[in-house]
Amino acid sequence: MTEATKRKKLLIVERKLEHNRGHHHTQISALSMLLPDHDTNFVAGESYDGFLGAAAGKLAARSVKLARLQSRLQYGNISQRLGAVFGALKSAHTLRLPLSAFGAPLAGICRSLQLGPGDLVIVPTADLDTLESAVELMTMFADRAPRICLRFLNSELGDRNERIRSKRLRTILRKLPTNVFLFTETEELAAYFRENFGMPVEGGFYLPCSMHVAISPSLGSDQGGRFRIGVFGEPRPEKGCQRLADIAAALADLAETGSVPPIDFVIQGSAADFRDGGVYAALQEFLKGERNVFVSPQDNRISPEEFEQLFHSVDAVLLPYQTAIYSLQGSGVVQDAVAAHKPVIHTRGMSMMAFLSHGNGLAATTDREFAEAILRVAANPESFRQATARAAAYFQDALAANPLLRVLDPSLHGQQQGS
Repeated sequence: MTEATKRKKLLIVERKLEHNRGHHHTQISALSMLLPDHDTNFVAGESYDGFLGAAAGKLAARSVKLARLQSRLQYGNISQRLGAVFGALKSAHTLRLPLSAFGAPLAGICRSLQLGPGDLVIVPTADLDTLESAVELMTMFADRAPRICLRFLNSELGDRNERIRSKRLRTILRKLPTNVFLFTETEELAAYFRENFGMPVEGGFYLPCSMHVAISPSLGSDQGGRFRIGVFGEPRPEKGCQRLADIAAALADLAETGSVPPIDFVIQGSAADFRDGGVYAALQEFLKGERNVFVSPQDNRISPEEFEQLFHSVDAVLLPYQTAIYSLQGSGVVQDAVAAHKPVIHTRGMSMMAFLSHGNGLAATTDREFAEAILRVAANPESFRQATARAAAYFQDALAANPLLRVLDPSLHGQQQGS
């Protein structure tokens, strides 16, 4: 047998992978680097544009829609079931709906790649549809099935109906195959699933995002003496984008009473976001920096190389996130900030505290507290150098102790964390 035939196979399933945006594409390279002894293929969404090369297959959105109708027929109330009947007849002209969103198509892809028990399927952004599909795939393959690892990122699991979501999850867990392994990104989310559903899940499945963990901080670039605070990613409500104008106003008021450097908010968004009617319209008064507080709009559609350069150019990262979402869900920006040795000013009660409790994180609740925290870092950025280095070292250790590796090597179970 040749060395090539001995190599195991890895199939990464990411149906949200379509374009060079967000963190979905970074997960492909991160998993490939984590498992260098595997030959890697990936499955993408139906609109995947090929920027990473050829995909082993694509998953259609329509099948997810039909499977969601099936879940309403099975677990919904009377009105939800009736709605699902009409939806099924309209969309598929039949009530014979698929058992899962993409169990059968994924099984076909696994067969074409000749995946077997020694191989691995990983879904880095898993939800209930994925879990149901994994169980169907296992049923179809029986004892010839590959191992499947699912990583959940939030408590909603892709189904906003709490009652139906709970019923779906409990039903699946009662028949969960032994070779389906469940993980979460954050320890907080794993604890939530264990406590509320008895789910056999392990936390701490982190993957590098846009920034690789640096041994030492970057020196950045000369920004004319300004202290730069970064706000990265799409401006979604749960990220607290509507609070930025009030935080900037509170900061401008405080800056008038003390000797502080000019503060520059480096904010990603589209041009429309900063115009009248846009989510950042209230920041227009700061575009000229007349109160020692500036706003520097940045395009939110830039290349990975441009994003990395922009990230290194800031002195700290601002995360006024809503804890209704982010008390359990993790943030790729937190990982990027820790990897790049940046202090993080964040909402009190956020998850990922294992990353933010090294002296590198400053918690705040009110707009004034956020402003005060920004000023504290701006007054002496060098005082956070050791704390950010400790956080980066922790991140390196967390990546090296990825719980996925214990699936491949059961002898490592004595080192299990977070359960």
